[in-house]
Amino acid sequence: QIKETVQLLRSNGVEPILVKGWSIARLYAEPALRPYGDIDLCVNPDQYLIANRVADDLAIRGIRVDPHKGFARFGNQSWNELHSRSRCLEIDGVEVRTLGPEDHLRLLCFHFLREGAWRPLWLCDVAVAIETRAATFDWNLCFGTNETSRNYVVCTLLLAHSLLQANLDGVPDTAFPKHLPRWLLPSVLKEWRVRSMYQRHRFPLTSVHRRPVTTLRRLHNHWPSPIEATMSLNAAFDETPRWPLQVGSCFRRMHHFLRRSINTQNIIASRASY
Repeated sequence: QIKETVQLLRSNGVEPILVKGWSIARLYAEPALRPYGDIDLCVNPDQYLIANRVADDLAIRGIRVDPHKGFARFGNQSWNELHSRSRCLEIDGVEVRTLGPEDHLRLLCFHFLREGAWRPLWLCDVAVAIETRAATFDWNLCFGTNETSRNYVVCTLLLAHSLLQANLDGVPDTAFPKHLPRWLLPSVLKEWRVRSMYQRHRFPLTSVHRRPVTTLRRLHNHWPSPIEATMSLNAAFDETPRWPLQVGSCFRRMHHFLRRSINTQNIIASRASY
């Protein structure tokens, strides 16, 4: 499916970069240890509409493709910069472009935190990327020059070490704080238990008109976790209280929800007028 997807995108003038999924599963000791359900691809923002159309065509044939508009959701890295460091791997004679190891590890860290850290598998990906890195791995490139980005990567590495005993030998000592913020580790373990982000995806607020009782019963899952709130407001993982960020994140998400609802209603009303 990856081969078919990449070939079809290229025939439409789109050069995708494969992230997560197969690109990290190949580094596990056994391929079956890392299942994945869709194909995550990042494309040049200028080519996103084409890639989205191709993804819709593939969905009809049962191939699930999740195209992303560049890397804006994974740390605001420049497309051209990351593309220049990308590498081509081969799948049965077809070249598939993936990120360089430093960029991919940073992306895995951002993805884990941005999704609320609710899946242990995503932290396993980080641990595998750490322990299979080459001797030439450039930690400064991985951390980046932005202090907030560095904070996210470092905290994720420490979580992988604390929860999965990931081997951090060779990571620069100057990269690490003395300890993780006291609230972070309990927040991760709570997410693994309650899986609130997963429940939110299953029962989004947009389904309230179809399943009002079920959606309202699960409304508590829409309260942002400390991790999600920190990421959504681009704040640092430190010892400051999280509740102001959680309140701010909640208002921000509610504003986006109401704006989308109003836009949807306006579209429905304009179509009905014809």
